[in-house]
Amino acid sequence: MKGQILANLRRQLGAVALLESLLAEEFSHLSTRQPAAVASVEFSIQELLRQITAERHSLHALYAALDPQAKRLADLVGQLDPQTREAALGLYEAIEKTEQRSAKQASRNYAMALGLYDVTKSSLDNLQKLMTPKKGVYGARGRMASATPPPGMISGRL
Repeated sequence: MKGQILANLRRQLGAVALLESLLAEEFSHLSTRQPAAVASVEFSIQELLRQITAERHSLHALYAALDPQAKRLADLVGQLDPQTREAALGLYEAIEKTEQRSAKQASRNYAMALGLYDVTKSSLDNLQKLMTPKKGVYGARGRMASATPPPGMISGRL
């Protein structure tokens, strides 16, 4: 059972390390404005997050098998032998540090995606504003005419 806990923690460490590299790859694709590449990396990230969640549920089941009251590794530390305890705590700390770096990278990716969205939206709004006809610009034949006629001479009687 203790070996399964260590194996689960090792798999989680590998998964969060992969998550960190995928987030860095996503940022590079965002920086070079490659939306198709961002979408494919995002699908991989979502699948990896699903797998990490499944590993966490499996780990909680292992904790419950050892001690029904235990919900975290800290609740089981007293029951582990010193060698297993050191290995488990080391893996846990490495997972925490990698998750914090991943969270920072995800925050940067979010800011970059939001910035690109704002730029694109303002460009589209400006383009739509230019394409919208102004009042009174259609002529009698239904064709677009300029809103303000060019200057000219008025002749005739008043």
